[in-house]
Amino acid sequence: NSKIDIRWHTEVKEFIGEDAKLSGIRLLNNKTGSEETLPVDGAFIFVGLTPNTGFLEGSGVVLDQWGFVVTGHDLLHRGERPKDYADRDPHILETSVPGIFAAGDVRDKSTKQVASAAGEGASATLIIREYLKTM
Repeated sequence: NSKIDIRWHTEVKEFIGEDAKLSGIRLLNNKTGSEETLPVDGAFIFVGLTPNTGFLEGSGVVLDQWGFVVTGHDLLHRGERPKDYADRDPHILETSVPGIFAAGDVRDKSTKQVASAAGEGASATLIIREYLKTM
């Protein structure tokens, strides 16, 4: 597509604009050191797909091979019923540790979309409320 300009070795150094209106982006070529200002009307920010789940290591929360949290029935589909779920299945957003829930992009098999993450967050609050009623 002629409207797509791929810039290798390039970092965004500054968003330029006034009154909440973006007008440009200052770019740095991290190989040559050259800078330029690119006129733009908008920007899409992609921060990557590496989940920030390192703090869960050793917690008993099951992670997939990429570090995403496995929840709900996907735990059962892995062929291992978590030992703490002898009397019930995990709730849809519940992890392998009863009472710990995950929602949004950190969750295995999530859609990695903002709207879905927000919806899962809202659903998690309702599921947690029901879970707490059993305590």
